[in-house]
Amino acid sequence: MSENPVGRSFVAIETKLLLQAIEFVEAGRVDEANVLCDEAIAVAPESGEAWYVKGILLERRGEMANAVSAYENAVSFDPGSERNKISLVGILAKAGRVADAIVIIEQLLEKAPERADLRTILSGLKLTVQDYAGGESEARQAIDLDSRIPEAHLNLALILYQTSRTEEALAACNAAIAADESFVPAHFTAGTVQLALGQHVAAMNAYNKVLELEPAHAEALLNLGNIHREHLDIAVAGTYYERAVAVAPGNAAAHSNLGIVYKDQGRMEAALSAFKKAVELDPTMHQARSNLLFCLCFKTDADPYDVLAEHKMFDELHARPLLPDPLEHLNVRDPNRRLRIGLLSPDCRIHPGGHFFLPIVEGLNRADFEVYCYYNYIVRDEWTERFERSSDHFHHVVHWNDDQLTDQIRADKIDILLEGAGHMSGNRLLAVARKPAPIQVGWPLYPNTTGLSAVDYRVVDRHSALPSADKFCTEEIIRLPDTHFCYRPLERDVEPSAHIPRELNGYVTFGSFNNAIKLSDLTVQTWAAILKAVPQSRLVLKWLEFDQIGASGILDRFGEHGVDPERIIRQGWADDPYTPYGQLDICLDPLLTSGGTTTCDALWMGVPVITFAGESIFSRTGVMHLTNIGLPELIATDVEQYVQIAADLAGDGARLSAIRSGLRDKMRQSPIMNEAAYCEVLGEALRHMWRRWCER
Repeated sequence: MSENPVGRSFVAIETKLLLQAIEFVEAGRVDEANVLCDEAIAVAPESGEAWYVKGILLERRGEMANAVSAYENAVSFDPGSERNKISLVGILAKAGRVADAIVIIEQLLEKAPERADLRTILSGLKLTVQDYAGGESEARQAIDLDSRIPEAHLNLALILYQTSRTEEALAACNAAIAADESFVPAHFTAGTVQLALGQHVAAMNAYNKVLELEPAHAEALLNLGNIHREHLDIAVAGTYYERAVAVAPGNAAAHSNLGIVYKDQGRMEAALSAFKKAVELDPTMHQARSNLLFCLCFKTDADPYDVLAEHKMFDELHARPLLPDPLEHLNVRDPNRRLRIGLLSPDCRIHPGGHFFLPIVEGLNRADFEVYCYYNYIVRDEWTERFERSSDHFHHVVHWNDDQLTDQIRADKIDILLEGAGHMSGNRLLAVARKPAPIQVGWPLYPNTTGLSAVDYRVVDRHSALPSADKFCTEEIIRLPDTHFCYRPLERDVEPSAHIPRELNGYVTFGSFNNAIKLSDLTVQTWAAILKAVPQSRLVLKWLEFDQIGASGILDRFGEHGVDPERIIRQGWADDPYTPYGQLDICLDPLLTSGGTTTCDALWMGVPVITFAGESIFSRTGVMHLTNIGLPELIATDVEQYVQIAADLAGDGARLSAIRSGLRDKMRQSPIMNEAAYCEVLGEALRHMWRRWCER
């Protein structure tokens, strides 16, 4: 039988069209390539090659569902092509159909069980579905078959990391690098593992190697920024984040992290703009929205109803959809039994939160309460060891996903969960949103409502929370009688200064060691008025990198109010939080954004603090402090009174000396440091919450 010349011409046209389409793909002319591919399919609708090229084009255009169909056609019309099947596996995995992808690879392995490359692919797929045991087995088999495949070592490293075998994970990363020194994912993963091991210098070296191989690697830039921020090198961190934004302007995390730097530098509008950009780029990125909410807490001119609405929006978008329906808890409803209290916090360490949480963990009556800690931060220190020794059960959960954390809290049968971070860094609000405990309590370290439907109560005190505060909280407010936290100072042998600085200097030194973002225009204007009312006085501003050139903008802000920049003394972070207070006569509390730990530190070091009583809870923490130590006369209710109190105290050396001389004793004897009384009152509040739940 003679050949069909017409059929031969069809094949030639198809091949020519596909070859030209592939050329267009390589040149980035995807739309033109797609037209040619469609023409090839029209000519040869059962061509596996044409459907394969079509799959590539659709995948590049982000049309995943259509790409899956195209690759399925490629496999259907050319079932003998392994290339087509592997391509289908890849697109199925991207489309979330990992189980289907696994089936195809397992079928290929039935015919070729010695294929190390296929076992490597299977190990990666099993890692994706968190079948860590299966994934590890496949990765190790692949390595045994061919140790030269870097992806097999990398998959093993990732599995070992996920299962908390960190040292082994690093060894697997090194094996991947030995197999291919230019394999970027291995260097990047090595950096991540080294971070988990606390090897920050080694991690930085790994990320720098990534950038050497791939200069536009946004994630490496972000992680280098994170390391510098962890070490309080804020400006340097910012340069890495800016580079990440430049190479990946669509990367929401880059904008969000840059916003954190702006916030730490006190650049409110820049920070809000960066956070809003991150949310715009990725509306599902709950961390960016939390960063935005935390920043809004410091915007003193923001409408509180708008801020509340933003917090409720977080719940609507990210948290409430995770709330189980129906909501079931099997905790025994016995109002008088011993309760299991869980503390979920990133601050079981030397940290402002640690000052307040350690007295609770150590002090709750063990006859009535069993205490569980869920610690969500990578670094451990000597205070972490104290939390671990003092709690009845301690879980380091920083590497757990939200499902794992939720399952553990449920398995521990926690009765009351204390959520200790709010929308601050290190929070696990999406685990809290799943309501793993029947009663969940927002802790006041975060200066606002969480906005979460899953959080039942917020603990504050009667001094901080006016009756008007209730309408700005989604939680029910529990008002403790004296203080909402107990202060535990660090064990440092630093005594208050025996001399008043003004006697040595010949002028009064005011000071604030608060976060730069708290220095609102109202605060700067008010403090400038104090400096003008007290001739020759100085103001020490101490915060992270305030001593660096990049922070000199604060001088201009005071200059706008007629203050000579020589009267502003800028200081940066110091390892010793107490000794720097020796240079101050009087501390100034930021208006409407009161200090917490900084105020306690100042009072502990014998330095009186002048505060402003606003209406919000955040603006009244200083009221709680000064009322409890018996200095209500240092509380102002308007700006003019604030300035007058400062000027009067600065001008009365005898009175200032008298206040300072007894301040540490006042602190020791106040409810702020009476841990036993505080834990008793807190225990009663927790029992009250529990009994109400039992009655439902």
